[in-house]
Amino acid sequence: MTTTDQVDALLEAFDLVGISASEFLVELLTNPHYTTHENTINLRSCSPCIIKLLTGHPEASAGGVLKWAGDIIKHRCALEIQELSAKKSGYHFSVLHASVEQLEEFDIEELGGGMQQRAPFM
Repeated sequence: MTTTDQVDALLEAFDLVGISASEFLVELLTNPHYTTHENTINLRSCSPCIIKLLTGHPEASAGGVLKWAGDIIKHRCALEIQELSAKKSGYHFSVLHASVEQLEEFDIEELGGGMQQRAPFM
């Protein structure tokens, strides 16, 4: 059986059970029941290639794709800002209560390294 035959059989199965390919993928990727399923793991590992294929399709809206990508980056950056600004991050600093010794021991490289680890997209 060729790959085309296998895909045709799957498409027929989708029609038979009354689910679209997109509904199937959304369920597979969002339902915790399928998190560790071999096919879910495979989809996640192949996601860069799948996204490239979807966004490179002639019928894909370039503006829509760019907005989608921008929204993902904005969301990720907002999460990183929240993480860095949280008290538990250890980056809070009170100038009013700082000692000369604390100021002298301050290491901008160490601060930058820690921030880069916690917020790689920023």
